[in-house]
Amino acid sequence: MSDTRKADWKGPVTGAVSAVVAGISFALPEPWRRGVFLLGAAAFVGWGTNAIAIRMLFDRIRILGIPVPFTGVIPAKRKALIAAIAHSVAHKLVQPGALKEQVLQSDFVAALVEVARERLRSASSDDAMVARILEEVSARGKELVKSPRLRDHLHRKLEAGIREKGFLARALVDPAAVGNAIVDTAHSFLADLPSDPDAKARIRELAERVPAAGSAEARALEDRLRPLAEGMLEATLARIDVDRIVRQNLEGYTDAQIKDLVLRATAEHLGWLEVWGGVLGAISGVAMHFLAR
Repeated sequence: MSDTRKADWKGPVTGAVSAVVAGISFALPEPWRRGVFLLGAAAFVGWGTNAIAIRMLFDRIRILGIPVPFTGVIPAKRKALIAAIAHSVAHKLVQPGALKEQVLQSDFVAALVEVARERLRSASSDDAMVARILEEVSARGKELVKSPRLRDHLHRKLEAGIREKGFLARALVDPAAVGNAIVDTAHSFLADLPSDPDAKARIRELAERVPAAGSAEARALEDRLRPLAEGMLEATLARIDVDRIVRQNLEGYTDAQIKDLVLRATAEHLGWLEVWGGVLGAISGVAMHFLAR
């Protein structure tokens, strides 16, 4: 048996006491000899029966090299046991709603703000990182301002605004020309953004504006981020297949490891089963003694 099983003393002590009582009976005079012997022998049989039955759950018993049928129940039902454990963990023990509440009740959102603050500060002090951020903003911005969809939207807005200003505005202002000028200016600004020292300075200022942990501003930011965090957690937990993860992990266990896993959770109760086997056996021995008189 595993170390967990060996560490349990109740079963072995019960068997030893039963054997000692049965042995002592031979030194006693009649009628005590018969009664004490029946008590000790029946207790020993009750203890032994339970001890062997428990062992049969975990190990395949062999007699003269021949396996005893229907022993080693847990190794034989390995797949069914793994499936049952995985299902119980996934659907009863680890529920997405309970997990989300546990995470949100912790300092998750506050830690999220603190990580963001530290990352921003670290990034803002790295010139190469700041340059990459500005280059990314520049590239994405230039794609956006050159898109036909933005041009059409801007043209419609300008045309509607000019129409509201009256006849003179409609006669003197060309919406398409104004729109093109705005887009070209925006494109030029975005193209120069990576080399603009003021832009780099503003990024560093932005990083310093992230509130420090524990401040009123940080708590206000946490409150604003909480709905976002809840949505992220719900979406993430919904994609986690706990049943599959537990099953895959358990399938990597050897029979000995699964046996030890079960024993760690049940060793104490199994020890008491052996004790109760001895107790019930002792009671039956006493009963047989009085019935035989």
